[in-house]
Amino acid sequence: MSTARTLMAIATDIWNVLPRRARWVTGTLLVLWLGWSWLFQERYGGASVIVMSVMDRPVSYASVNGNGGGNTLAFDGQNVGGKIAGPYSITGDSARIDWLLSTTGDQYDKQGLRPEEHTITLPMPKRKKGQNNFCILFLPNNKPLVRWATSCILEMEPTVEKYRAHG
Repeated sequence: MSTARTLMAIATDIWNVLPRRARWVTGTLLVLWLGWSWLFQERYGGASVIVMSVMDRPVSYASVNGNGGGNTLAFDGQNVGGKIAGPYSITGDSARIDWLLSTTGDQYDKQGLRPEEHTITLPMPKRKKGQNNFCILFLPNNKPLVRWATSCILEMEPTVEKYRAHG
């Protein structure tokens, strides 16, 4: 017998041994618990980590509380790049952001820049129902801006617009 079949047989035997009143109480409690879970419990589900940057250097990796995110290219004046990873369970009162600030070929060869590892712990932003994207926008001087959003692109657009080259 398979494990599932064995468990089903045990559950059926227990159900058959219960008196009628106990079956009604058990069934009612099960229905009430399922209804409570469906109607009143906060359900957030998994979250995607979306990494964007307005820095002139690429970000090779970024993570939130140990959950790996994507990478970005160096900001070209228009596109913030960015990749999506997940879904993850991102919880807690703080968000530990780890990232590797990389270099382009010219930055490495001509400017002598080298990759740099960074870590910062920020307060976890408040998450509302429907916000399934954890957005990380790397600002100049290695300052990450984090927030929950339904769409990181729309949420971060006003901030990104300040750094865009208009010509």
